[in-house]
Amino acid sequence: MAPSAASHHRSHSLLLLQKLLNLRDKASPLTLILDTLEQPAQPLLNEFMTRAKISKTKIIFISLSTLRKPPLADVFIRGRHKSLQQLATEIIPHVTPSPSSPNQKNLLILDTTHPLLSPPSHLPPFLQSIIPPSTTSCLLVYHTSIPPLTHHHQQKNPYSPTPLQILTHLSTSILTLHPLPHVLASKAAQDKSLPEPAFGLHESREGVLLSLRSPTSPSGVVINMELRRKSGRVVQEKFILYQPADTTPQQTPQQIKGIGALTLLTDHPAFSTTTTAEEEEMMEATFNLGLTEKQRRDREGVVLPYFDAQTDVGGGGEGGRILYDMGREDDFDEEEDEI
Repeated sequence: MAPSAASHHRSHSLLLLQKLLNLRDKASPLTLILDTLEQPAQPLLNEFMTRAKISKTKIIFISLSTLRKPPLADVFIRGRHKSLQQLATEIIPHVTPSPSSPNQKNLLILDTTHPLLSPPSHLPPFLQSIIPPSTTSCLLVYHTSIPPLTHHHQQKNPYSPTPLQILTHLSTSILTLHPLPHVLASKAAQDKSLPEPAFGLHESREGVLLSLRSPTSPSGVVINMELRRKSGRVVQEKFILYQPADTTPQQTPQQIKGIGALTLLTDHPAFSTTTTAEEEEMMEATFNLGLTEKQRRDREGVVLPYFDAQTDVGGGGEGGRILYDMGREDDFDEEEDEI
């Protein structure tokens, strides 16, 4: 039996994200990760590093906000209070292919990009110098909760692109992260035609920032993937990443190896729209002319009004006359009867 279109789309979308996370076939040389205070990028970075470790990819972590070296990182470079030129001087020797291992793959991670965006026009040549073609994949983390700084160059030219616009233009894939409880709460509000709730800084409330999460709330990271092909076509899909320690709907062999489980957002019970075969056939047409057996029996048993008036009485051509018996509730009007 041939797979359905929905099943093929599901398998194809999961395969694209798997290739991106596994750094296979040069899926994305530059990946931009957009996170928030409510959903940091750490779970996704751990997933990238875990898969890179399994494939024996060299992990180079550039620390601009991280204090301690991640356990899975091979090289840890502290980048605080350093210029782009100084950073490039330290990074290039680690990503340059050596004669002993010319095909060594590298994963370059920058835990935040805000200290490097002053001015933003210097970022493209810096990235070009530290990302050798075909051997290195780079992950850039951009915190959307931090307001962008207005540089002197932008004050002179208000039409110059913002740092986020520059990063979005350079990236070959963009991964936007959201907490699963927030997405489920927004979906529940949409189903009831209620305004979507606001979370975190969007609540515009003074005081301590509190998360919606609780020990009983569902865990997981919603990933909005935007993958840009070489042809210019953009592939967009939403996924849920469950960490190995999270409670997942099904225990998969991948979790035993320390790899998180991936599912489409539409596979979640709150988003699933499963239909039967009869409903799918009815959805293919704009209307349905078929009748069930019960509807056919009920239609045959209906007695039409004025049925006796359809017969020709006495052969005098009086067929079609209207027979009407007045009831007690009818109001007899002599003037209408004369007319």
